Amino acid sequence: MDFACIQVPWFAIAIARRDDPRLAGRPVVVGGSPEEHAEVTACSAEAMAAGVAPGMSLRRALALCPGAVFLPLAASAIRAEAERLAELLRERSPLVEEAGDGHLHCEIRGLPALAGLGPAAYLAQLQEGLAGATGLPVLAGAATTVFAAHAACSALGLGFRVAGERGGPRQAIVIAPGREREFLAHLPVEVLPVEPAMHQRLRLFGIERLGQLAGLPLSALQAQFGPAGRRAWELANGRDDARLQPAPAALRVREEVDLPAPAVSLGALLAGSEAALGRAFGNPELQGRAVRIVTWWAGLEDGARVSRRLAFREPTADPRHALFVLRAKLETLRLPAPAVSVGVELNGACSEYAHQQLLWAAGQGRRRELDEAIAQLHARAGAAQVFRIVEVQPWSRIPERQLALVAYGS
Repeated sequence: MDFACIQVPWFAIAIARRDDPRLAGRPVVVGGSPEEHAEVTACSAEAMAAGVAPGMSLRRALALCPGAVFLPLAASAIRAEAERLAELLRERSPLVEEAGDGHLHCEIRGLPALAGLGPAAYLAQLQEGLAGATGLPVLAGAATTVFAAHAACSALGLGFRVAGERGGPRQAIVIAPGREREFLAHLPVEVLPVEPAMHQRLRLFGIERLGQLAGLPLSALQAQFGPAGRRAWELANGRDDARLQPAPAALRVREEVDLPAPAVSLGALLAGSEAALGRAFGNPELQGRAVRIVTWWAGLEDGARVSRRLAFREPTADPRHALFVLRAKLETLRLPAPAVSVGVELNGACSEYAHQQLLWAAGQGRRRELDEAIAQLHARAGAAQVFRIVEVQPWSRIPERQLALVAYGS
């Protein structure tokens, strides 16, 4: 068992039902109000049974499923939950790849042995830990290849279960080495990671299961679908040499400063913040880079914590600018208890950002220096080297006649 796949089916719907248990069993549509000129972003199985599908207009969804509950698209909250699930999995696996919101692949080679558990018991423990920490219906599949693990997890979402596997029903399943093709043969072609149009064409040809696809000649699939056909044939036959491609870890720099004495005054908070920002921006990992987001917090005497988030209009590498923006946030802050520490976390690191300054500062002296330098350049070259744009026939409809280049100084 080398790889595992973690999925939360209908991720946006699962979050909504976790936050509001009254939605359980009811058709749910995410995307906005039916009166809005918008499209369905996600929908529950109950809504799909009524004909609703992602990409459909909300008004059409209402006509098909009048009893559905329509919810706004909380994209930031959904993304935050997806990142939380990914962080929880990174605590348990050295390599994690995000295939989508609520859909992750990870490497677990050797981890069951380190935990002193069998493959099925380890995967069940992993699934239960993630489900308990998030409150979401997490499914898990494991196999010797990435695609087989993905297919196993997708099979659980479809209600499919292999007899004899020890994972909890509809929660976790392990595909034993050597049984990949046997397991995949019963799954629908929709589990293949190809374009939906290819799924539709396969079904038009009467190919509904991976076993049917695996039994076709490779040449026939290549003739119909090209490289995608070859890839689908290999996956259906249990052949997969794909490796995980984890996203690079985001750079986060944290610094915290203890205040000399508990304080609530703006001056004391700014002094501590200035020290924390100076240390954070001075971190060697940020050399030559700027940041987009600063999260500030104050640790209070009673153990509570107050935080504020700053998102800069333009990335900055200057702690003085960050402190200037932070001051506006802190001027209206009223702490419920004295602060004993302040800290900052820098996120969104990017290339250093700068504005292009004027090549020549304003002033007659600078202008004369420019004229003399260009005149010397022309004299040394024996011909004009620097030109300026002048209007010739601005009224002309032909762009080439409106402007012209003339030698500088003429």
